[in-house]
Amino acid sequence: MNEKKRVLYRFLYFQMLKSLKKFKAQSVGAGTKFLKLGMIKELEIELPSLDEQQRIVSTMDAVREETQRLARLYERKLAALESLKKSLLHRAFAGEL
Repeated sequence: MNEKKRVLYRFLYFQMLKSLKKFKAQSVGAGTKFLKLGMIKELEIELPSLDEQQRIVSTMDAVREETQRLARLYERKLAALESLKKSLLHRAFAGEL
């Protein structure tokens, strides 16, 4: 197989994620939404060299990891704010403020 025709699965994964909104809009079904094979077959994906695909995958993995780290930090900050709010309300009703 010609190297230009090969694709890294992670690269394909990120390309599919990029198309997710379009797929959701096209999905059919009254209760459970689903995709038809034709919808996926019509998807056009530019296929760079394997080296470029690997670079893109590495970048996307790093961005995803940082995004998840920030989301965890955000959740901890929200929990700390909720705890502070409860503490302040408790102190206010106890006449300590």
